[in-house]
Amino acid sequence: MKLQLSLIPHGMFYKVLPALMPYLEESVVRSRGRVVVDDLIRIIVTGEMQLWVVYEEETNQIYGHFMTEVRKYPQTQLLVIQYAAMEPNHMAQIEDQMQEYATRFAKEMGCAGIEFIGRPGWKKHATKYGYEAQSVTYQKFFE
Repeated sequence: MKLQLSLIPHGMFYKVLPALMPYLEESVVRSRGRVVVDDLIRIIVTGEMQLWVVYEEETNQIYGHFMTEVRKYPQTQLLVIQYAAMEPNHMAQIEDQMQEYATRFAKEMGCAGIEFIGRPGWKKHATKYGYEAQSVTYQKFFE
C-alpha cells in the first residue's frame, strides 16, 4: 500500500466528502466542543482553511485528513495545522511527505513557519522534523 497526500481544491471537496466523514467526525471529537462537522465543512467550502487528504494511490481510498490555516499575526504569518485524523498506525507512511508538502505550501504562502497543537504522542513525530514543544504547541520556523 502506498499512501499519498493531496491538497483538495474547493470545487472537488464534495467528491471526497462521503469518504471523509469518519475523519471529520474524529476531528470533532478531538476538538472537545470547539467545532461540529457542519463547521468544518463550512470552513473548507469558504476557503478559510485548506483540506489535505491522505489516500491510497491505487484504490483512491481515503485514510485520513488534515486541515491547515494561514494565520496572520501582527508581524508575521504561520501555517497552522488545525485538525487532523487518520487511520491508526499509518502516520509513519505519510509523515515525510506531509512535512515536505506543508513546508513547501507554507513557504509559497509567505509563512515564516508552521505550528500546531498536538497530543504528547505527537512529540516523536514533531521533533523529528525540527519542531519544538512550547507547552503543547509545536512550532518550526524557517531559516
